[in-house]
Amino acid sequence: MEAKRRMRRILICAAACAFASAGLAQQADGPFKSAAKLFGFATDPPTPPDFVVKSRPTGDVDFIPVFQPPPEPAKPAMKDQDLKALRGDLDSVQKQHDALRAAHPPSAKAAAEQAASKKPKADTPANQ
Repeated sequence: MEAKRRMRRILICAAACAFASAGLAQQADGPFKSAAKLFGFATDPPTPPDFVVKSRPTGDVDFIPVFQPPPEPAKPAMKDQDLKALRGDLDSVQKQHDALRAAHPPSAKAAAEQAASKKPKADTPANQ
């Protein structure tokens, strides 16, 4: 009975030492980390590639809260005249593309098929 208790205490102490040394092995330099490296339980992290180092910001980054409002846009909002001019440019480009599409027979056929598939059928129960 006494031998079992003694063996249990030894195992508990060994487990406690193992867990404690695992925590200490994470320190930068120390005897536990060098011993853990020797037995293959700890490693040094490799240096990151150059593109990773270049993409990281220099210095400490401030904490960014989760619900922070987004920053204001760099450009001011467009005025009504500018929006109308832009809309007119887009409409003219759309008309040019529609004319090109209509002149190309396979495209005109596909557009006609698409328009026909969008029309509701008269004999479906949903339309009755």
